[in-house]
Amino acid sequence: MSLRRELNLRDLVLLMVVAVVNVNTLPLIAIEGWRAVSYWILAFVLFLVPQGLAVAEFGKRFPGEGGIYVWTRECFGDFHAFISGWCYWTNNLFYLPSVIILFVGVLTYTGGPDAARLAENQQFIMICAIAVLWVVTLLHIRGLGVGKWLNNLGAFGVWISLSIMLIIGILAVSRTGASATPFNWTAALPSFTQYSSLSAFSVAMYSLVGLELASVMGDEIQDPEKIIGRAVVIAGLISIFLYILGTISLIVAVNASDIGAITGVMQAATIVITRLGLQSIIPFVAVVLALAVLGVCSAWLAGSARIPFVMGVDVYLPKALGKLHPKWNTPMNALLVQGVVCTAFVIMSLSGSTVREGFEKLLKCSIVLQLIPFVYLFAGLYKIAVKRGLALIGCITSLFGIAFVFVPSSGIENFWSFELTIIGGSVFMLGLACILYWIAVRKRVAA
Repeated sequence: MSLRRELNLRDLVLLMVVAVVNVNTLPLIAIEGWRAVSYWILAFVLFLVPQGLAVAEFGKRFPGEGGIYVWTRECFGDFHAFISGWCYWTNNLFYLPSVIILFVGVLTYTGGPDAARLAENQQFIMICAIAVLWVVTLLHIRGLGVGKWLNNLGAFGVWISLSIMLIIGILAVSRTGASATPFNWTAALPSFTQYSSLSAFSVAMYSLVGLELASVMGDEIQDPEKIIGRAVVIAGLISIFLYILGTISLIVAVNASDIGAITGVMQAATIVITRLGLQSIIPFVAVVLALAVLGVCSAWLAGSARIPFVMGVDVYLPKALGKLHPKWNTPMNALLVQGVVCTAFVIMSLSGSTVREGFEKLLKCSIVLQLIPFVYLFAGLYKIAVKRGLALIGCITSLFGIAFVFVPSSGIENFWSFELTIIGGSVFMLGLACILYWIAVRKRVAA
């Protein structure tokens, strides 16, 4: 029994775009104002370009299922592959709940101003987020042939919602005659002397992760050796263009100091649309934006589950995770386990915290774990002697990105609670990885 090759070049580009362009991170960067654009450019040059080169190179050399996990194993051996794959998977256990929380928050705008207030109601968000998580999980258990349509629709949702943001930005400027966030060249230059700026640059790097996701499904891609490289170039250029366009549209429509960390994009749209007297289209904008966020959730939920599936096949995690559904040939057990753990994180993150703090804690824990595999990715590129200069730049940038995560962004009220959550969550996950690997090795030796 084998996996089905469902993804062609179009599917691959759409999957990469919807994986990379995550509108939920836009507000966290846009709060820096015009300086945010320079962070996008820096992150593109220092991180996305080396990432694209590495993904294209490794995707051609090792095109099988498992992606970054398999690439690390080929370069550095089983232990480092386990740590890389574990971090790549478990970061999504933090990230997916944050995406689903955003999805529910945006969707509340479809019910008008009274319903939009539910975006700050922990119990409502918790119940809805868990329901959405399991609907998407069950769709992907049914098969990638079904689940990929959520990814594709999400990609179109990203383009439509960002087009709407552009129109809103233009209308806002035409109405007032100036940008809501004042522009000057000093404010547009990078600043690494402010703590919030360090955090924003780290989020910008993290937002450009995703080109490698399709390679995790290497055995489900049609002719991967030929089309992965082309898909990387197309999707990478589209993604950075959309991010910069979306950020500019957001900060010209709303003053950067007034942008909310969770529903900032929808907030900006609502403010401008209300000024223009077009409140009737707010639900439509909310649905389109929610569709974009749902596509992000679908892409990462499906892709990340392939890591524990391959690790189960390698018997470094329980063998049951490496089992396929008897009818649909999907990694059912890996998807189910992922769904259960994500459910637990949704509940924990929203218990005793505001929705905003719970969202940011999940996101920052996710960034630490997500960038560790990229340190391995760039180190592996350096080891196989391909474009060593870019590999070194990517590796150093990833390490700085991890360090900057521990700098809280503006608006975090409880500094020590924030720091202990990020440090404790990251250390726990890495420690658990070492224990699980040690147990697996002992079992192999005993066998």
